[in-house]
Amino acid sequence: MLGEIVNTLGEEIGTYQDSDLIVGLDSPDDAAVMKIDDDKALVFTADFFAPVVDNAYSYGSVAAANALSDVYAMGAMPQMALNLVAWPEEMDPAVIRDVLKGGLDKVMESGAYLAGGHTVKDAEPKFGLAVTGVVHPDKILRKDGARVGDLIVLTKPLGSGVITTALKESRVKDTHLEACVNVMSKLNYSGMLGATAMYPHVHAATDVTGYGLVGHSYEMAVGAGCAIKIQSDNLPWISGSDEYAKAGLFSSGAMANKQYYGEFVTYTKELADWKINMLFDPQTSGGLLMSVQPDSAIDLLDALVKNGGDEGCIIGEVMAGESGNIVVD
Repeated sequence: MLGEIVNTLGEEIGTYQDSDLIVGLDSPDDAAVMKIDDDKALVFTADFFAPVVDNAYSYGSVAAANALSDVYAMGAMPQMALNLVAWPEEMDPAVIRDVLKGGLDKVMESGAYLAGGHTVKDAEPKFGLAVTGVVHPDKILRKDGARVGDLIVLTKPLGSGVITTALKESRVKDTHLEACVNVMSKLNYSGMLGATAMYPHVHAATDVTGYGLVGHSYEMAVGAGCAIKIQSDNLPWISGSDEYAKAGLFSSGAMANKQYYGEFVTYTKELADWKINMLFDPQTSGGLLMSVQPDSAIDLLDALVKNGGDEGCIIGEVMAGESGNIVVD
């Protein structure tokens, strides 16, 4: 995958990096982090993609929430964002205005400043953000901190991939699409606040996006040198996503994820093909996946709600075992 190719550059870059770069190309975390002083570190990330929904304002909101999510996944607060726009010259200017308005509203909701950006001409529209955040150097949430015995908490339901694929094929129901957009455009702010409120009992975090649940669980497990068990019956799903999964409306990305990550998965019981495929379904602006000390898991779920989020779910546990192995029960 492209991430592996980029990571090979880390060997060359490492020759001039100093210790102030806490998180860089040497690890597959959600954002880069540079220490400023003993109390503050800067978090940097960028993310953009082509439209996943038809409504321009919703697209802008979802793309912005997705970009901001990488900052939240590091336990940080967004401070400033820049628009990243690629746009067809012939498209109605009102459309890009609505996209930018959706992004602006989401940045404002996060409490960060929107301070310009960059636009290029392109045949296919694309939108996203470059985001800077701040975090205490000792409270950074990384992927590799999971410990054997931890429980795995997920803060948003899954299934956005099959619903947006159904939209592309004009087979989606309005109620299901609305539910999906609401999930994708929801900031992971409450998840980050819940995690930081539980410091130091939340040991690792990432967000579930393009690699699907299994892919991002695998990254967490590899980083910690352990295995992760997923309780398939505990997984939360966006309303209607099972309907499209049973109809086989999976994207090429889901199949690519399955081909790449499937060899790391062990199944302890028989699952229908559509249920297996859903484990690899790419998510857009998915929830936070957190590894938490077992006696603090319920307190974390309470903290998520207390900080304005939906109820999270305990979906699995960290186990001793082969590094990166994902056990689906």
